[in-house]
Amino acid sequence: MSLRLRLVLLFAALAAVATGLCSTAAYVATSQRFTSEVDTSVISAAGYLTSHQGLYQPGNPGGQGQQGGTTAKPPAGTTTTTLAPLDVDGDRNGPGGPLGPDGPGGVLDQVAVQRLDQQGTAADYHTGPTIPITAIDVAIARGTAPNALRTEVIDGTEYRVATVAIPSGGAFQVAQSLTQRNDVLDQLRDLFILLALLVTTLGAFAGLVVATRLTRPLEALTLATEELAETGASTQRLQVDRADEVGRLSRSFVEMLAALETSKDQQHQLVRDAGHELRTPITSLRTNIELLERHDATLTSSQRAQLLENLGGELEELTELVNEIVDLATEQAEDEAAEELDLLELCHRVAEQARRRFARQVGVEGESWTVEGRPRALERAVANLVANAAKFSPPHTPITIRCTPPELSVSDEGPGIAEHDLRRIFDRFYRAESSKGLPGSGLGLSIVASVAEAHGASVFAQNHDGPGVTIGMRLPS
Repeated sequence: MSLRLRLVLLFAALAAVATGLCSTAAYVATSQRFTSEVDTSVISAAGYLTSHQGLYQPGNPGGQGQQGGTTAKPPAGTTTTTLAPLDVDGDRNGPGGPLGPDGPGGVLDQVAVQRLDQQGTAADYHTGPTIPITAIDVAIARGTAPNALRTEVIDGTEYRVATVAIPSGGAFQVAQSLTQRNDVLDQLRDLFILLALLVTTLGAFAGLVVATRLTRPLEALTLATEELAETGASTQRLQVDRADEVGRLSRSFVEMLAALETSKDQQHQLVRDAGHELRTPITSLRTNIELLERHDATLTSSQRAQLLENLGGELEELTELVNEIVDLATEQAEDEAAEELDLLELCHRVAEQARRRFARQVGVEGESWTVEGRPRALERAVANLVANAAKFSPPHTPITIRCTPPELSVSDEGPGIAEHDLRRIFDRFYRAESSKGLPGSGLGLSIVASVAEAHGASVFAQNHDGPGVTIGMRLPS
């Protein structure tokens, strides 16, 4: 299932649940309100009847009451008297006194009334259906139970039935139909169902709009990723002007693409530069080998020794160049685990190796300085700085390694570096005009820059007031 469809379903479900909860609450509240009004009506009528018993005169089933009204039929097999109709249309004065505006008035015309004698048997009836008599009603008529209110189904119609005890004995049953309430609630239920369907549809549409707006940049991001995986490049335009998480993701992806493109360009440049640099030693090796093959018989022993010595030097230079290219291409230093190390101790170790290698005076100055870094990478960087100083300074002059936080540098007493070359000495394969005739790959200082970058450091180079130059890096504190 797609993210867009999930969002549409989620919005629709939220709209349906919210509408359902609100509709249910409104339905229940309306139902309770209607039921409460009916309860008030039947209780009021029952209370009025118990306080105006004189309005009811004995009669005969099917005959006329004292006021000329008709009577309802009692259940078969029951001996009762007839309840005379109330004077609800006259002056509202009867044996029990005036009814008054708060009396039942027309209310009794809306309810069914049944009087029970002291034994719980139906005695008198008013218009309406015969009201069932339960054990609770009998107990109320006998005075052994409190008044009760219940819902009863009579002839398929719901009624609210109130049973109220008469102080002199017996009880009145008053019932009012719930048909009107149920009709209103049915209409209200149908209205709420339609409203729920409408709100759910609107919620789904809103979810579709939001999902489309939200997933459009994600789709572009997906297409860009698939294109990148398939072709190695991406032509998709990503929307990065959003301030939300999708915008952040798009910006991060654009930055990743830029970094990937930069890395790709650097790799291509490294391959081109490496190919250019490798041609010289390979051509020299080929020339010397061909010379040995063609003129081996005519070469003197000293000439042959000189050629072999040249071949050995060129082979060593080629090996060093290849190793440095591999180090840069694979970035092996970044795979080394970082650990706590003493840079002053590392500098002494590099100085000792340099003295044996170059037969030079290499000193160490500074203080003990503990950092977290990659030991072999930092040792390689310091060794490259010392090798660079040894290459460009006179053999009898000293080389000094300084370990003074936050700088780790190497100084020599050579001719220095031209100002226009200072900014480029850390570039790969870059050589100043004054050093093009000297051996070397042109990668030593670029490796220093790569190690510094891996440690969050920066590189620098500056000429002395007198002869010499200082090259190093500033490590973060």
